[in-house]
Amino acid sequence: MLAYGLSGEVLPVHPRSRPGELLSSWIVRLARANRIKVHALCARIGGNMAPVWNRDVDRMAPPWLIERLALLTGRPVAEIYETTLADLADKIDTDHHPNGNSTWLLPLGIWHRQRLKFGLQFCPICLRMDEEPYIRRSWRLAFYTECEHHHTLLVDRCTSCGKPHAYFRGELGDRNAIRAPSMAICTHCGFDLSLAPIDRFEWPDWQTSVAVRTLQFMNDFGWATLDGKIYEKTADILLVLRQVISILSSSTKDGQLYDAVADQIWPQGYHVLGSRGEPYERRGVAERHRLFGMAVWLLQQWPQRFEICVRIADVRRSYFLHGVKDLPPWFVSQVRCN
Repeated sequence: MLAYGLSGEVLPVHPRSRPGELLSSWIVRLARANRIKVHALCARIGGNMAPVWNRDVDRMAPPWLIERLALLTGRPVAEIYETTLADLADKIDTDHHPNGNSTWLLPLGIWHRQRLKFGLQFCPICLRMDEEPYIRRSWRLAFYTECEHHHTLLVDRCTSCGKPHAYFRGELGDRNAIRAPSMAICTHCGFDLSLAPIDRFEWPDWQTSVAVRTLQFMNDFGWATLDGKIYEKTADILLVLRQVISILSSSTKDGQLYDAVADQIWPQGYHVLGSRGEPYERRGVAERHRLFGMAVWLLQQWPQRFEICVRIADVRRSYFLHGVKDLPPWFVSQVRCN
């Protein structure tokens, strides 16, 4: 069966993806621009049984889907691939598992077409400022917790009903509905997410603020910088940050490192972790932001801060090297020096 389109192949209306747009967001906009239901478009792309919305389509992004979208829109395959999480994982040089959990990528907790986990963040101000609201790819990154444009903490759920944002369900459940509310509207309760309360997080000093933001917004660079040093491979610094975060949030006695670091940053009092041992990608926005920033702070003024806090917390130094391969030599040598 031919797809909708004047030529029998290309869609009559095929808007290009917006800067940094996520694949699923672009698919929703394609359907709405052509005045057809989202499910109808996906059925035309891959058949009624095609696994699109009952899978994390942004993470798995099967080749047949990308190739079919290229035919329907006249856009290059490479351009469409750049809207996927696989491409984002390539840019930050981290392992990517299309059908499982991946480091630094937020899980959606998919059950049929429902989303049970808060794996999609959004910036209310971005949604408010968009001429046509759309979903950014970077909002699926676990360490991207602050909007790079408005410097406000992201939100990972509807602040009215507490449900995850399922923007693709706008007309779902109404057989005759084609027009759907914008992607700024909660599909569970109808609340305008662009009006969600915003929050800001201020670090005690500007050096930490700059360092944290520089690393949070490096996802498109392919390289990173911290404490005056440039890392040609993003993975070098991300591996270390991830390992430090795992110790900061550990349920063992080594988790005392969190208290040692927090007491140095906030001597007047600090927030304790909601739970110990919880994977980083499954935590809320505020805790992820705080843990990432504390790890960044610990790696500044290297290795003085690191050594002071490790001694205070009495952390087993071997634990910093446990379970991870390919840690950079500068980190391994310092851990082993004592």
